[in-house]
Amino acid sequence: MRVPFLPAIAVLAMTLLAAGAAAPPRLPIAIKVLALDPVTYEQGRYIERLVDHAGRPSAWFEYQPSQFEPKSLERCADSSLAGAEVCVRYLIADQGLKDVRPVHVVVVVAPGERGTARARCVGIGGQPHADERQSADLDPNTVHMAGIAAYNEDLGALAACIIAAGAESGW
Repeated sequence: MRVPFLPAIAVLAMTLLAAGAAAPPRLPIAIKVLALDPVTYEQGRYIERLVDHAGRPSAWFEYQPSQFEPKSLERCADSSLAGAEVCVRYLIADQGLKDVRPVHVVVVVAPGERGTARARCVGIGGQPHADERQSADLDPNTVHMAGIAAYNEDLGALAACIIAAGAESGW
């Protein structure tokens, strides 16, 4: 079977253009991690490592500097997860971060069941955009016990949590 010359060239040109097209830009975002108490400090460090990993050049986010006033989130650290979320939403509104870009997301870390960490991602809206997706149960022991596959599951779960919180901005 002979393929006509012009259609074959057109298909080849479209394939080359598609292959050379740039990937979509990563989402610009400012992320803060807030551990609720000293018990969750180590779990918070694990989640900070996940956040750093999610912002690498080949990943989901392009980190921008946060515009939170220094130490302002500390007053939210001594409450429950629900109380911390209300406090963070109040601070975002009080500091005028609803209209500022990049979008700000705070990942609140609380103790979970059997050594896990509960991450609650809070965005700039007055309420959660997707309540069930803005929480993730993560296991800081995954790297030591279960290996890289479980770590990647935690990474994906946290990235989804952050994206759902970012959607409060209208992305």
